[in-house]
Amino acid sequence: MARHSHSPSSRVAPEKVREALGRAFWKIAGKYGLSRTEQAAILGIKANNQRLGSMEENGEIPDDPDKVLRASHLVGIHKSLRVMFPQNREVVYHWLKTKRELFKGKSAMEYIMEGDPSASIMRLYSVRRLLDQLRVA
Repeated sequence: MARHSHSPSSRVAPEKVREALGRAFWKIAGKYGLSRTEQAAILGIKANNQRLGSMEENGEIPDDPDKVLRASHLVGIHKSLRVMFPQNREVVYHWLKTKRELFKGKSAMEYIMEGDPSASIMRLYSVRRLLDQLRVA
């Protein structure tokens, strides 16, 4: 029986994962039409247009586990929406900003951004989990 190799050469380096996630984050943020303030809220950083513009231009996200997790939640949200609406990208790209009763008349993005900025990761995670549950229901 063949064994799987778990040598360092068989794993993807964390910086490569972060680089790929950064490129995906900025591509999705562009397709969703996220403002600099919304991008900053998702990443859990201050809305500095120059810094965000530079990160976008370079396809980067901060080298911080919290920021990587936040970006991965946006990618997960996007994945769920693409599975749920495979033939309707317009619905996918507008879903975060469409007001819904599910969020008490607010959009998912408004829900993510409301309240204490440090708690936005939990609201981002809850939107991702909700979509994951709807996707498999």
